[in-house]
Amino acid sequence: MSLDNLGRRIPRVIRICLLSVCVVLLAALLFLVAATNLDGLHSRLFANEASAVGKLRTIITLQDRYTAAHAGNGFACELPLLKPPEQRKDTDYDPLSFLLTGTQSGYRFSLANCGSDANQERVHYQVTAVPIQQDTTGFWAFCTDESGVIWYDQDGSATNCLAHRRALQ
Repeated sequence: MSLDNLGRRIPRVIRICLLSVCVVLLAALLFLVAATNLDGLHSRLFANEASAVGKLRTIITLQDRYTAAHAGNGFACELPLLKPPEQRKDTDYDPLSFLLTGTQSGYRFSLANCGSDANQERVHYQVTAVPIQQDTTGFWAFCTDESGVIWYDQDGSATNCLAHRRALQ
């Protein structure tokens, strides 16, 4: 038998209600504590990495389009050349702005090592995406070339990415 402070008996229904309220308050408290950690410790860095991989895929697609539109020239050797002329106007939101700035979502993008064949057609290129600040804006470096395969380096090195060519799964 449960008694209140004055020695009166507390009805069972009230005890159940009080217990239910305590359980709900405890669950709410646990949710609030967990909600602050739902993103995880490194979620922003992982989001930056995913964005960098997406931008490399965009560059691969744009290189293919550039080559098709510039027969006899081959691949572009500068990122700004990949931005389609119809999208070069200033807009509030420009998903291809990274082609002009070379940076986005904590990553720096570089297009280099353009190679030409005997006809002076550019048949080779390499693109790298490295964290602007290692372990702060991203962990891994990513890279690709005209093959369209995206590789990574866990240490964030563009040189190692291109040298070891560990394919991103």
